[in-house]
Amino acid sequence: MKNKLLWSMIIVGALLIIAGIILGVVGAEILNIPFIRMDLVPIGVGFCGVMLLGSGITELVDEKNKTKEQLIEEKDERNIELRQNAKSKAFDLMINLFGFSLPALAMFGYMNEVSFFSLIALYFICYAYYLYRLKSNKEIM
Repeated sequence: MKNKLLWSMIIVGALLIIAGIILGVVGAEILNIPFIRMDLVPIGVGFCGVMLLGSGITELVDEKNKTKEQLIEEKDERNIELRQNAKSKAFDLMINLFGFSLPALAMFGYMNEVSFFSLIALYFICYAYYLYRLKSNKEIM
């Protein structure tokens, strides 16, 4: 069941990336939806696809490379605590970064390209920090 969900995430992510590329080439005006910033629609659609595709591939590769011992160990309380600690640290970082960036973006007065790409960059920084904390917590234990 989990593999089907992961494969559907990967497929939907790839389709969204393709849709973003098509919307970028053809133009988002063909949607006939009154978006405020039509120039950001293809980028937003493509970014959603990248998030889904990246998450699905990461989890699928992680699942396929696990041995039976790792599957048993994954349910160990210590490993659950490690994952929870890594998630909490990543969440703390994300909250702080977004907390400082959102007032700065509000001072701009509207969502422009700079603020849009800033939010995307902050998302990737937080995801990389989660992976770093998870790895360092595993080394400590």
